[in-house]
Amino acid sequence: MRIAFAALVSALLLIGFASGASAQNGLERFEKEIKPQLEKLSYASAQPLGASGFILNGVVAVVPASAATGDKESTIRIDRITVEDLDFERLKADTSPDLALRFARLKVEGMTGDDEMYTALAAYGVPKVPLDIALDYRIDPAVRVLTLNRLEVTLRGQARLALSMILDGVSDKTDIDAARDEGRLRSASFTIDDKELLAKLIPAVASEEGLKSEELITTALDALAGFARVQTGETLKALDAFASFVGDWKAPKGPLVLGLKPTKTAGLEDIDKIMVPDALSTIFGFTATYPGARAGAAKAGSTAK
Repeated sequence: MRIAFAALVSALLLIGFASGASAQNGLERFEKEIKPQLEKLSYASAQPLGASGFILNGVVAVVPASAATGDKESTIRIDRITVEDLDFERLKADTSPDLALRFARLKVEGMTGDDEMYTALAAYGVPKVPLDIALDYRIDPAVRVLTLNRLEVTLRGQARLALSMILDGVSDKTDIDAARDEGRLRSASFTIDDKELLAKLIPAVASEEGLKSEELITTALDALAGFARVQTGETLKALDAFASFVGDWKAPKGPLVLGLKPTKTAGLEDIDKIMVPDALSTIFGFTATYPGARAGAAKAGSTAK
């Protein structure tokens, strides 16, 4: 996904330079002041969306060669980009590149490309299908809080992944390394809504390891059972949901939703506490829900399938 996001950010940087104070809306800013300068971005149609938003249809963006694109020029095609809110001020040419965008709310629908990212899963039997991406976040520099309301990636017909979280200790001047070391998790939710992706990936991954699919799943479930045997209460309930989802990999019965809400904000240094019995729920506030959850699935391991 790193390549996809690098490509998306590149396209948005081109679009986002539309920040002229004299324009009446985001689209007018873009078309009057920026579009004439962009030789490698085109679109079939566009419309304004409020005072600072816009919609672009039939977008074609050529991303310059970089390490993220395999040192090759890459072409991205997008059915529609909907920008509802964007920190235009931070996209000005004279803004320090060390300052992150303080907020963004946008959707990218039907994104495809010609670099290796879009064909990487072909070897695993996953078809080349469009990506949909939704992003909604805000950084409050005054209190150093990042609120990620939504980061959702959908591989059409295959799977949907959605993440939301609140991190303390993150500002618009925080780089990725600093966020990892200084960020403190207040809460998080991660949803895996699998349709066909696991049924394609697991046999391919197992084959690479010289195993059959069932052998790979058996190993995973039995390892989880060893961990579950010393757990009780809410921790065990969550592990039952997770184990049930893994056991249903051929045809999941709905989305798996994982949650974290530590009793106090947690950082990377707290990971070593995870082996303490029931720490998942009592310290990290871990939860898991799945429509096909089966009581006792975690401790039963592979025998529960």
